[in-house]
Amino acid sequence: MSESNNRRIHPLAILGALLFAAVLLGLTYIIFNKSAQSALKPEEDSIYDITIFPAPTETPTVFAPTELPTPTQSAPDILPEGTIGIGSFVKVIGTKGLGLNIRSSAGRGQPINFLAMDAEMFEVIGGPEVIDDIIWWELKAPYDPNRSGWAAEDYLERVKQNTP
Repeated sequence: MSESNNRRIHPLAILGALLFAAVLLGLTYIIFNKSAQSALKPEEDSIYDITIFPAPTETPTVFAPTELPTPTQSAPDILPEGTIGIGSFVKVIGTKGLGLNIRSSAGRGQPINFLAMDAEMFEVIGGPEVIDDIIWWELKAPYDPNRSGWAAEDYLERVKQNTP
């Protein structure tokens, strides 16, 4: 025999190797497929305790509607136009977006209750008081009684009310 015949692989050996590989792949598929299907199928005796927590929600704050005072022949009606007085309505002006400090009492050194923004409306409920060469008015928001305090007149403008 020649040397080239010794190096040749017999065709039955190739066929046997392919058949062996096919059987091995088939068994592997069957084993893993069954274990995957059994893992997906829940057991009938299984009981799952699931606790569902609701997502947090914002609790809306509801303000009770307040009635605006009925117009009468009071001081605001007899004041010259643009003049601030008790019972009149004013809006904040001229703060250039920085807001107006509404204080607990009249005077620059008094604690600040809150910051009122430009165009915010208030009812004048007290004043005037002159402290630190500034005229101060006591204000109350018509929509929220908790928003009240004293403000400098320089940043307030009287709002003309149209009465029927």
